[in-house]
Amino acid sequence: MTDTPKFLTISEAAAFLHVSETSLRRWTNSGKLRCFRVGGRRERRFLLSDLLAFMPPADRPASPPAAPAIADARERHISLFFRDPDEQWQLLRPYLLAHLRDNNPVLYIQDSTPPERLLGWLHAEGLPVDELRARALLQVLPPHQAYLLAGRFDVQRMLAFMESAILAAYAAGHTRVLLTGEMTWSLAGPPGAERMMAYEALLNPLVEKYPTATIICQYDLKRFDAISVLDALLTHPSAQLPGGLVAGFYGL
Repeated sequence: MTDTPKFLTISEAAAFLHVSETSLRRWTNSGKLRCFRVGGRRERRFLLSDLLAFMPPADRPASPPAAPAIADARERHISLFFRDPDEQWQLLRPYLLAHLRDNNPVLYIQDSTPPERLLGWLHAEGLPVDELRARALLQVLPPHQAYLLAGRFDVQRMLAFMESAILAAYAAGHTRVLLTGEMTWSLAGPPGAERMMAYEALLNPLVEKYPTATIICQYDLKRFDAISVLDALLTHPSAQLPGGLVAGFYGL
């Protein structure tokens, strides 16, 4: 049976490519990117396959701007384990503040944390949240605009999504980028979720390829079982615990 083509709205397509809706309108008007017009208002719709083809090729040489030396790849793909929202914030806080205060972008894929709570935490730290969002230094996306953009989880598509976010940060002249996601989206069992740990393992070559990118995968210990926690440790070189950053089991 042939899969039904997946069409995205202009806001979903902009989130997927990490660009503005204005850029998408310009590219479609010039013929650089194909779109389809639907309804009486002639709204744009985009095929996911067209967006994937439009993205920079995965084998393009990485060329991040020059930056001070930072942690090696083993300390830039991190599984973060927490037991409640307060602990989650305390563990994640140093990473978020270090990037945002230096005007380096953060992409946060939320699931169990309401966006208002996350923005409230950042506002309480004195960060200009509205300005950061307006400048695309802080993007907060739900799972259906990232992990489940096509209605299911696809490992290669999500790897392309993450790489696109990194390349967009470099193209904008930033020296570092932080990508973090709450992994509870997988617990409802959406199609493809059984491949999540394969995806986690494949993030390790990605952070090796881009030496100023950090990826943090968040795991709620009250919701993930012991086997899932072990799998997370096996696919991450580092684990952020309340007591500090420790070595994971990946590569052992």
